[in-house]
Amino acid sequence: MKVYLNGDIVDEREGSIPVSDRGVLFGDGIFETMRAYRGRPFRLERHLERLREGCRRLRIPYDAPSREIGGAVSELYRLNVVSGDAYVRITVTGGLFDGTRTLERRSRPNVFILVKPLEGYPEEFYRRGMRVIFSSIRANETSPLSGVKSNNYLDNILRKQEARDRGADDAVTLNGSGFLAEGTSANLFMVRRGKVLTPDLSCGILPGITREAVIELCEDHGIPSEAGNYLPEELRTADEAFFSVSTGEIVPIGEVEGDRIGFRCPGPLTTRIADAYRALVRRELSL
Repeated sequence: MKVYLNGDIVDEREGSIPVSDRGVLFGDGIFETMRAYRGRPFRLERHLERLREGCRRLRIPYDAPSREIGGAVSELYRLNVVSGDAYVRITVTGGLFDGTRTLERRSRPNVFILVKPLEGYPEEFYRRGMRVIFSSIRANETSPLSGVKSNNYLDNILRKQEARDRGADDAVTLNGSGFLAEGTSANLFMVRRGKVLTPDLSCGILPGITREAVIELCEDHGIPSEAGNYLPEELRTADEAFFSVSTGEIVPIGEVEGDRIGFRCPGPLTTRIADAYRALVRRELSL
């Protein structure tokens, strides 16, 4: 497999990051994942703007040049993907560690891009919905990293492992105040009496690109929606629930802590939004 590394396309076995990179030593860095449809990433520029904002907050000197990254993704798709959709990951590390344990940096970051065939979510998730639990690992909504897609991702991996250990597909995170936050790699939505509800950004969640698209679609299609603070019981008693995630689009949630959500899964509004999202992708990418 070919990868992009600091401006060059190289074989995966030839690409390397120094062991003294801050990304290796501290998990210092930013990443973005997205889905490319027939080689074309959906809302690439919005992903890059979130990447740039993360770099600004961590003071990483990288402005994510759109043309260069777009060209690299296209070339890697041509080299690595025979056909169909692709998984795209852009990673920016903190650069070489010089002994200074602050955000002051003396070297450029290392940047690499992976593009490979999209494996996607199991089809059964879309038929029966995901089975989720409430994670025991809380999110810190007051942390400056709460809205950053940081390379230090172990909290979410621990939550995912907790879900697997308990026989579930994923975990829903609560924040320090006990309000619903998000999934391990996706934003959370609920439907109650025809209204779409999602945790507010102040809950310490990632400002998801797909989340943003869902909110736009609700406005465009006349579907009432709001963002706010919601307790776990509100997910248990919702009429419908779903995750939004770039690589998986709209993924219904069928049960939480072993209890079914609503009367059928996927619910009618979840299906409507999923269809509208696919239409939006086709329209924006002219597929």
